[in-house]
Amino acid sequence: MGNTIFTATGCARCKITKRFMQKDNIPYEEFDFKAAGKDAFAQFYRANRSEIFRDKDGVEFPVFTDGSQIRQGVSVIIGHLIAGDRLKGFIQRSILHGEWIDGFNISSGDPAAADDLLRVLGFLKQNGLKLQLACNGKNSAVLAKLLDQGLGDRLIMEVKGPLALYSTLCGEEVNDEDVTQSIALASRFPQYEYFTAVAPLARPDGSIGFLTPEEIGATARLIEESAGSKKNPYTLSTVNHKAATDERFKSLAPLASSAMFKYRTAARRYQVMTEIQKQ
Repeated sequence: MGNTIFTATGCARCKITKRFMQKDNIPYEEFDFKAAGKDAFAQFYRANRSEIFRDKDGVEFPVFTDGSQIRQGVSVIIGHLIAGDRLKGFIQRSILHGEWIDGFNISSGDPAAADDLLRVLGFLKQNGLKLQLACNGKNSAVLAKLLDQGLGDRLIMEVKGPLALYSTLCGEEVNDEDVTQSIALASRFPQYEYFTAVAPLARPDGSIGFLTPEEIGATARLIEESAGSKKNPYTLSTVNHKAATDERFKSLAPLASSAMFKYRTAARRYQVMTEIQKQ
């Protein structure tokens, strides 16, 4: 079986995917779900239901297969065609529709594959899509390349916490300079936002608890010092710690909604635009 792409009439992202394949001389057979390809897709879907994403709005098109692997969504498909599985960390499924596309986590990929990522984003940008990126402080060098090439219309940066707790909160070693550089770069994107989840953590002394208001204040100060301004969009949110993989966190009592005001007050000393995420 060769390359097959399932599309839907009027699907702009399907057209972009086909445009890429044509540009790179990648042969394919197309089946339009809303036209003559309806039965072909129905048969394919029944055989591969568990591998195809579907939500309340239906199946996300385009869907691509080479006979052995299935990929879905314009960025995921183009990334696969360019670099195989090397971009899996950088590119996930987009949940945004219309002219905006997301699903790009700059901190989750292999920096060695950065040039392939730039190629994907560059093609999407050239074809009229606006790019929303995410990061948590890792891979600042990749973020700098994207900024230099104008490949990011909006950046959402999760600032995990103060530097002393950053690696603990990330669950892996993170370089302090990488974090501060990412914060500084974030404020140079056309649109940007910082956010911090008031998360539970296991401290070095063995105690279990949520980040404290003082630690959120230190996080806001980190943003001020790195970005050089007290006036950045900054959001605080709660987390569903009952869904955490660490069983120790599930025994914690949830934070009361009223408690978040203490966190906001502590943060606003350094980030005057701090808000609490609406539930």
